Amino acid sequence: MRAEAIRPGPVRRGTAAVLGFTLAAVTLYAAGIGSVTEYVLRSGVLGLAGLTVLLLCPLAVRTPGLRMLGWAIDLAVGLAFAGSIVWFLRLSEELWSGLYILTGIDLAFAAAGLLSLLELTRRAIGAPLAILAALMLGYALFGESLPWLFRHAGYSPSAVAQTVWYGLDGVFGLAAGVMVSLVFVYIVFGAVLESTGAGSVMLQTATRATDRLPGGAAHGAVMASALFGTISGSVTANVVGTGVFTMGLMKRRGFTPSFAGGVEASASAAGQFLPPVMGAAAFLMSELVGVSYLSICIAALLPALFFFASLFCGVRVEAARKGMRSEPSTERTGLTVQDMVLSLLFLVPIGTIILLLIMGRSPAMAGFAAIAASILVAVALRPEVRRRPQVLLSGLAQGGIAGARIMVAVGTIGILIGVLNLTGLGTRIAEAILSLGDGSLFISLLLTMIVSIVLGMGLPTLPAYLLIVILVGPALQGLGVPLLAAHLFVMYFAVFSALTPPVALAAFAAAPIVNAAPTAIGLQAMKLSAVGFVIPFVFAYQPELLLLPGSDIGAVLWVGLRLALAIWLLSTALGRFDRVSLAPVDVLFRLVAGIGAVTVWPVLQTGAVLLGIGLIVLHYMRRPKETAF
Repeated sequence: MRAEAIRPGPVRRGTAAVLGFTLAAVTLYAAGIGSVTEYVLRSGVLGLAGLTVLLLCPLAVRTPGLRMLGWAIDLAVGLAFAGSIVWFLRLSEELWSGLYILTGIDLAFAAAGLLSLLELTRRAIGAPLAILAALMLGYALFGESLPWLFRHAGYSPSAVAQTVWYGLDGVFGLAAGVMVSLVFVYIVFGAVLESTGAGSVMLQTATRATDRLPGGAAHGAVMASALFGTISGSVTANVVGTGVFTMGLMKRRGFTPSFAGGVEASASAAGQFLPPVMGAAAFLMSELVGVSYLSICIAALLPALFFFASLFCGVRVEAARKGMRSEPSTERTGLTVQDMVLSLLFLVPIGTIILLLIMGRSPAMAGFAAIAASILVAVALRPEVRRRPQVLLSGLAQGGIAGARIMVAVGTIGILIGVLNLTGLGTRIAEAILSLGDGSLFISLLLTMIVSIVLGMGLPTLPAYLLIVILVGPALQGLGVPLLAAHLFVMYFAVFSALTPPVALAAFAAAPIVNAAPTAIGLQAMKLSAVGFVIPFVFAYQPELLLLPGSDIGAVLWVGLRLALAIWLLSTALGRFDRVSLAPVDVLFRLVAGIGAVTVWPVLQTGAVLLGIGLIVLHYMRRPKETAF
């Protein structure tokens, strides 16, 4: 049973809210006002995050007679974690000099800190990541006895503690640094934006903007998830945040519950790829790749737009197959002047981010300014915010709480990074993937896709991306894939792990809301996202899609044209409909032409494009128009 099943009492919730607000305030101060020593900032934020998780996720003990035992364990975990953080800070100056030799009590505090961090991670996001980190610690200590690529030279407990807990390669390393100095700001930004009512405005704007289309409600769900995805760092949060409204609309419009859930799940996953925020992973990617954040946004834009285009096509095909028509003009609400004005609640903050980045300011400062802008716009446009300004404080607190859960997970991933750096296992894993791929880029990409989906199951976007890229990212670089393309490839499939069995968290999140089986929702989501699974392979082979510096405009247009054609061919083939039902042979030819259009071989590309265009032209020439699109 997950710890979240037990609801904490009001005292715990109130204290956690105070800690969440403190976390938000500290990170905002570091981002936009003053500077804080790295050791203090990383360890302090992690310490507060751990205590926040402990308060919100008490030990799941329902038996009254064992309740005191649960309290005792919670107290022990809290004291161990807080004490270890304080001890780390006490030694920070000596550790910074690099000349300090660990003592027995130092090792005891490191062990207490690591074990309590694993328990907090289990409570925050589930057991898989905690178990993996525990196995990695065991591997660092006893791996010299293992066979094959897992064998290493052997490391003492002191060497492991020095790297994983007391060094800047482990728990308090680069990932934690980027999290506290940059990513945390955007998690808070998303929560504040939601507290101003921008989320409901996004949803209303999206549904009203698409009510002229035959599948209006489903198109609105795609657009709403795209907008909401710019501020959300979790696929499941996106499903729950927008799906409560959109899936009900889709069902009333005539879509099946499983299709409605599949649309919401796949669109929520796609929302993580859309700039400018991209589930907050873009900022970490910028640090790891070594390019500007604006470059990440530019590179991610076209693949994300093509993915959303494929979802729109999938919805349109299904709406036509079911004979849906657009709502009568008398029943359409349409966008009103008030909608346009209220859309400033999210347009101004997001525009602030983009403007400051173009001006050359840091992403952290852009996030800080966006939060300030969202508060000012909300006060100006929303009377309810002026009447109850405490909702803004609550938004800051909720942002801190959301960031606390991610921070704990990132700290645990720091354990993995430290062990991989210490033992060299990451390099050997990359070599093994290259060896299994036998020099074939396609096989290596396929293996990387499978590993990414498996490792990413059950994790939010940012921890999933970070975990996978440190394990399998080097393998793609070894085959000549551009570094940015390799990172985006990993991120795509880390996010898609929320759609794929057996975990499929997005489908399980949608199931109780839409009242459909998670498996049926997952299958619909995978069908709708089929093109999304192809797009990473396209930009891995043809990085022109990422608009990298020096890209030839002709090559960009050619790959864009082929991908657009493939989207229509694959969407109609999988939906088995294009104005009328498609015969099996038509479906087969469309699948062949669609896949062939995005292959790497020029002759096959050209032949597939000609075949695809010919199929569409012949289809429209020989079949009467039976269903309005």
